[in-house]
Amino acid sequence: MKIKNIGLPLALLSGCSFAACGAVALPFNSDGLLEDSKLDIRLKNVWMLNGTDGLSQIGMGDQAAWAQAVLVDYDSGWWRDTLGFGVSWYDVEKLYANNSFAPRDLVRDNNGHAEGFNKFGQFYAKARWGNKQRYAHVNLGWKQLYKFGILNVTRSRAAPSSWEGVSLVSGWDQFVFRAAVVNRFSERDEPEMRHFYTLSSHKKIPYIATSDISWRPSKGNSLTYVVGESKDYIMRHGVEAEGRLAVSTDSDLLFRGVYYYNKGLGEWEGTRGFSHSAQHIYGLVGYRYKNVESGLGWSKTKADLDDGLGRFYWHLGRNTRGAFNSKADGPGNDYINNGEQMLYLYSQYAFSEEFSVGTYGYYGWDVKYHGVSLKEWEYGGYFRWTPKQIKGFSFAAAFGPAYSWKLDKGNPWLTGDKNGYHRSQGIGGGVTVEYRFGIL
Repeated sequence: MKIKNIGLPLALLSGCSFAACGAVALPFNSDGLLEDSKLDIRLKNVWMLNGTDGLSQIGMGDQAAWAQAVLVDYDSGWWRDTLGFGVSWYDVEKLYANNSFAPRDLVRDNNGHAEGFNKFGQFYAKARWGNKQRYAHVNLGWKQLYKFGILNVTRSRAAPSSWEGVSLVSGWDQFVFRAAVVNRFSERDEPEMRHFYTLSSHKKIPYIATSDISWRPSKGNSLTYVVGESKDYIMRHGVEAEGRLAVSTDSDLLFRGVYYYNKGLGEWEGTRGFSHSAQHIYGLVGYRYKNVESGLGWSKTKADLDDGLGRFYWHLGRNTRGAFNSKADGPGNDYINNGEQMLYLYSQYAFSEEFSVGTYGYYGWDVKYHGVSLKEWEYGGYFRWTPKQIKGFSFAAAFGPAYSWKLDKGNPWLTGDKNGYHRSQGIGGGVTVEYRFGIL
């Protein structure tokens, strides 16, 4: 799969362009398969820093990486309005990486050596039936499944991750049902396509199955039930909701909330995250007035672990990425420790459709480890610029300090008298510049 030069993307671009454009000139009609094709190219530059001393016990310092990506997405039309296919090719080049680059997940970690990579991130067949109100869409192959049941992919890095399997999206008026069965995963910072394994015994997990059903009565209002199982390993149930209540023509009340329940199954080792089960609840109330929006959120986690400080583990085994739609997944810290409560505050202002800025703050408390109370917090700011003069261009950045506790063998590092803990601190941030343009 590793390709040493850029000949493939150029061939892919020219080939797809020729096929799609030539479909009009050729003496035959592809019944919509080529005529309605779409070809998008994205140039994406990402720099990320996590300047923390939380892992100083194992000699890991600041984590920094910088990468440039070329992302090519081809999506065919529909042959006889029913069948089609898609393919995506990603190339990521290393611009910079320090000794502790790996946790930033931007470039490939080849035995401690940072390097670029390329891969076919998506290649799938697709089929559809029905109309806009009542329909069924099926995909077979490698596909991005973003916040799909208990599955997720990451789009904030240089290249996105993807899953291999079959997925269904079906709608019936205000209801949407989705389901998927997957058996391999390709991570955001490597070309390999890997099977799933248990965390401790490294036993192969045959597949992950998930589904969700949503009621969407109007824009900004939905209620979703999610369920899924990493075969004989972890079972997850969840409820996700969001609402928007108009107060006036210029203002709205906003509501969001989630509840997740994790249960270890027969193959679950209980050595990471939680021993038997874990729960997480999150809710937010916000208010929007014209171009200003603010909100206050709260969460609480219960995740008992027999040996160590428990956490709500939201992935599904080794080489997986689980969905977790809670702000407890913070920019610097994850506020998901056993007993932890979290307060989240944000405010953002849109100067125009092109430029917006915002601030945020997190505070986590009620965590106890061997009788010692632990606290963590962070705050920061962000902005996004999408000028209309440069169609498809965006520039976004976020920065802020974070404070937590240092780790020793994966658990909080307590002081010698066991009455306190070693505080960690640092600053994190990232800059993303993206330019998207459609060839077709």
